Amino acid sequence: MNRLAQHVRYALRLLARSPGFSAVAVLTLAVGIGATTVIFTVADALLLRPLRYPRPDQLVLISAQKKASGITQGELSWPRFEMVSRQNQSFSGVAAFTSETFNWTGQGEPEQLTAARASWNFFPILGIAPALGRSFTPAEDKPGGDFVVLLSNRLWRARFRSDPAAIGRHLTLDQKDYTIIGVLPPDFRFDFFPQEVDLFAPRVFDLNIITPQQVQGGSGFLRFIARLRPEATVSTAQAELDTMAAQYRQEHPKAPDADPALIVHAGALRDELVFNTRTAILVLCGAVCVVLLIACGNVASLLLSRALGRQREIAVRTALGATQSGVVGQLLTESLILALAGGTAGMLLSVWGTRWIAFLAEGNLPRVREIHADLYVGAFALGISMLSGILFGLAPALQAARTDLNSALRAEGRGATAGRRRHFLRNLLVVTQITLSTVLLLGAGLLIRNFLQLRGADPGFDAHNLLTMSISLPPARYQQGAQMNAFFEDLVRRVRAVPGVRAAAASSALPMNPSRFSPALPEGQ
Repeated sequence: MNRLAQHVRYALRLLARSPGFSAVAVLTLAVGIGATTVIFTVADALLLRPLRYPRPDQLVLISAQKKASGITQGELSWPRFEMVSRQNQSFSGVAAFTSETFNWTGQGEPEQLTAARASWNFFPILGIAPALGRSFTPAEDKPGGDFVVLLSNRLWRARFRSDPAAIGRHLTLDQKDYTIIGVLPPDFRFDFFPQEVDLFAPRVFDLNIITPQQVQGGSGFLRFIARLRPEATVSTAQAELDTMAAQYRQEHPKAPDADPALIVHAGALRDELVFNTRTAILVLCGAVCVVLLIACGNVASLLLSRALGRQREIAVRTALGATQSGVVGQLLTESLILALAGGTAGMLLSVWGTRWIAFLAEGNLPRVREIHADLYVGAFALGISMLSGILFGLAPALQAARTDLNSALRAEGRGATAGRRRHFLRNLLVVTQITLSTVLLLGAGLLIRNFLQLRGADPGFDAHNLLTMSISLPPARYQQGAQMNAFFEDLVRRVRAVPGVRAAAASSALPMNPSRFSPALPEGQ
């Protein structure tokens, strides 16, 4: 311990005597360690950290896949949900969910709320209990059941000012009277919805923009979550779903989702959540590792050049009785102090970088609220700093400890050139740095080129002065397709009456999407 303390004191004095060298080395390491820590924080939140549900390894997402058309995590039908719920042996429960919109009236200006419909056992399967009130009951999930909703904690705080008396109050949603029965926990989020959900309602078959005929006819508008039984696995569940899929095609040969190319896929909920981002995150992890290696190579080159200027000092210490291990220990101590300083600065940079990424990725990355620095990330930054210090400090320390006493102590030793080994090490570092930098530059160049090509791609239509908006009509007032068509025809006719404006209405083939209204503005508006 005394020797270590001596090494530390001497290293601090030596580094303070060379502030320019120390600053360059610390900043170089801060960039490499900071970038690595930021990406590790993202990877930890998305790929490593378990989901915030009880026993998350038992949760499964069931969705449609059709690789020929590029469909992944597509929607399935209500009849298929009934079959899976009734016949499965691998799950302790299966729930369906889908996106929804409600028009809230009766309290000031009308407001469109982002909502979702879920079967009664959706929250019990996830293991989530409301923070206030209760969850849905099986009776409320059947045709003719009571109109009830669960509020998100955000909506409860914003519109009801966190008033517990909101439980039991009534809301007018799409001209129907709904009762508030509960409020969800503040940290609850289900990232398979495209937007943050304001409220949940039961009875997925009552979705606003799909008719009862479409529900029973096999139109896809649902995805399922399920919880595996303790003895079941995802593989056994997939085999069971394949068997039921063959049976479904025989019983519903004309249904839209009876296509033999469509696969009912079961995957672990966490894996399915990051399905579209896993590859990108792993590529980024590889890229920042290369950046860290380049930073270590730069600092190793600085230390090797600095060691050439300390040949005489090291030779004198060796002549006075210093062992080779003592010299290596002293030089490694200097490297580790630099690495710890760079790691501290890199950790500070990573906190800012993590917040910046979380802000930019809001709505584009799953679990974005869980991307933050914690003790686990701090331990990773400390470990990567120590590893970096050993990585860039060991080779220069070993080279410096092998100083030739005769040549170094002679007067002319000050101007003597380094030996072949030292030249070889410096050349190896330079070649490695150039190689890694070239790989990064090529990758960055390809990404930039692809981005520019995407921005300049022809969409197949003139997008200049084109606006789009989504309109969801309340089914209580527009129960028939003819009524909806009349509304949009009247809307288009009114907009076309505006000088210089053209308009058209279109309905998506996917029943989960509302009709889109697209007006084209005149030049300059």
